[in-house]
Order: sequence, then C-alpha cells, then structure tokens
Amino acid sequence: MNTVANLDELKLELKKELRQEILAEVLDIIRDEFYPPEEKIRKKFIKKVEEAERRVKEGKFSKYTVEVFEKRFYYIVHPQDLI
Repeated sequence: MNTVANLDELKLELKKELRQEILAEVLDIIRDEFYPPEEKIRKKFIKKVEEAERRVKEGKFSKYTVEVFEKRFYYIVHPQDLI
C-alpha cells in the first residue's frame, strides 16, 4: 500500500513539474512573439520615450485626445511598427 501512495505522490509531483515547464515555455514564446528585443526597437522611439520621461520628472506633461495622441505617438499605438 505504501508503494502505491508513493507512486501517486510521484505522479502528482511529475504533473506539477510538467505544468510549470509548459507554462514557462509558453511564456517565453509569448515574450519572443510580442515583445521585440531592445536592439530591434528604433532609436527614434527610444529617444521619444526618454524625452517624455524627462518631461514628466520635470512636471511638464500634456493631456491629449485619442486622435492627437495617435498622431504624436504613433509607434506606441502601433507596436508592430517598432521594428
């Protein structure tokens, strides 16, 4: 009986580890597909983000309508154009 209990525990542990490995692999694939590596992001875009961060730190920021925001920050709204 003890052997059966050990086998059941082993099965549960293996299932748990397998789920964790599958989840980690799926997350890696999602990151690779949807988040471009930094070296592929256009320098112009990075510069705009850095400038925006600087302005916010200085207390200088603006409010935009959706239309104006899209015109001004097109690459944020359309991430496929980042690379």
